Amino acid sequence: MANYTIETKPAFTVLGIDTVLTGNFPEMGQQKANFWQKINADQALAKLDGINDYPFAVNEAINGEFHYYAGRQVTTAATPAAGQRLIEFPAGKYLVITGTAADQMGLYNALEGSAFGEILPQLTDYAYVGGPNTSYVTGSDDAGVHGEMLVPLVEK
Repeated sequence: MANYTIETKPAFTVLGIDTVLTGNFPEMGQQKANFWQKINADQALAKLDGINDYPFAVNEAINGEFHYYAGRQVTTAATPAAGQRLIEFPAGKYLVITGTAADQMGLYNALEGSAFGEILPQLTDYAYVGGPNTSYVTGSDDAGVHGEMLVPLVEK
């Protein structure tokens, strides 16, 4: 089981470059990988003025569509351009999962798999009831790429 805690986090905002994912989960996984390849090749995140250099991956369902974003944490004064969106994360309780993987996509996949496949189903006092969730890279070293995932929770 992945390392996790339940923590109270302050509100924060991510400015994300948007794509819509379609199909089943294996297809979405490949679409996410292709999206990140394009974002990294275009150096699109370097064009976003963020609070830090951490790349964020955000999942969000809007009106029956599954949106996926690559972004950076920003102040609420940021202004999105075409194809971008400000994603607000409210202050409150979050499932916080930490992990390490060989690369960025491996990290994001491992954190999402742990969150939705292992940890959330076994929580007894909290539930995820929707809203955006995010994974982000916090650094890298000889052991790999390190990061966290934040999933908003409500008490049952």
